[in-house]
Amino acid sequence: MNSKVIVIPAKKKKGNSIKESEKKKLRVAAYARVSTDSDEQATFL
Repeated sequence: MNSKVIVIPAKKKKGNSIKESEKKKLRVAAYARVSTDSDEQATFL
């Protein structure tokens, strides 16, 4: 089996570079709710 691999180098896009200081932070939050009739749930947290 004679396979030939051709490597294509990546090209750097012009005009689409964002400085590290200009990047906005992504704010995320997690929420979970469990409803039961158990008395233990009221004091869990």
